[in-house]
Formats: sequence, structure tokens, C-alpha cells
Amino acid sequence: MTRRSSATLDTPLGTMLIEASESGLTRIAWSSDSPAAPGSADSEAHLEAGRKWVRAYFAGKRARAPTLDLSSLTSFQADVLDSLRRIAPSGTVVSYADLASAAGRPGASRAVGTVMATQPWPLLVPCHRVVRADGRIGDYSACEGAATKEWLLSHEGNRIRKGRLIR
Repeated sequence: MTRRSSATLDTPLGTMLIEASESGLTRIAWSSDSPAAPGSADSEAHLEAGRKWVRAYFAGKRARAPTLDLSSLTSFQADVLDSLRRIAPSGTVVSYADLASAAGRPGASRAVGTVMATQPWPLLVPCHRVVRADGRIGDYSACEGAATKEWLLSHEGNRIRKGRLIR
């Protein structure tokens, strides 16, 4: 049985829970109601890499992306998340349709939206950078919803007015 580690970390947007297995990070979520849990040395190392990355992100700096434990994903989910990490560096945005095409599934915009809403690594896999084709930022499943998405996009240098990107 794999032992998982977890820890909480305070951020400008609230407390985040970071969880790791021996294979990598399993989840990052805004949550304050889960206690920290010690795990194996390997999971603790992944956990520390996650904490370092989150701290750097909120400080406006770059850190090496930690390893993710992708074992819970379907191949479609993994393809979408991998495509997002490749095409949406900090400060850039893509549409759901663009991401579906990049993942090799043109026309699967709604399915991509579901992957974005349920993926376990907000920030690390930047689902907040996926917006509607008309520039509206849309919803966000983490923390305070669209207000958090707007904050994250602004933190990365985007300008937003009335829930829409200004280009």
C-alpha cells in the first residue's frame, strides 16, 4: 500500500492542501479541513517540491515543476492536461476549443471543460488559463470561483474587465 503525505500551505487565496504519493503529487486543492499526514521519504520529497513550487508561484517567481502522479487519470484526461502544460505558459490563455484541438480531440470542448473542472492540480496544471472563445473567463471550480480565476490571471499579467480578457 502506498503511503501518502499531505501538508497545508497558506497562500494569498487561502489555505492549500498538497498531497503526494511515492510517485509524485496527487492533489493540490484549496482546503483547510484536512490534517497533515506524514508518509514515506519519497512522498515527503514530492510534497516539499510542491510546496516550493506553490510558494514561488505566488511570489511571482519560477520553480521547477514537481512530478505529478498521473495514475488516477484516463488517457484523455492525461492528454488534455499534458497539452495544457505545453501550450499555456504563465500569462498566456487558450480557449477550450484550442485545447481540445491541441489534445487531438477537436470538437471536444465540453469534455475539456469537464477535465478542467475536475483535475486535481489547480495552478500546476493551469486550468485558470483556459477561457471561452469569446474572451470571457468563465467559471472556476476552485476556491472562490471566477473571482479566484480572475485574480490568478491578473497575477500573471492579464488584464480583465467585467469578466472578460482585454487583449
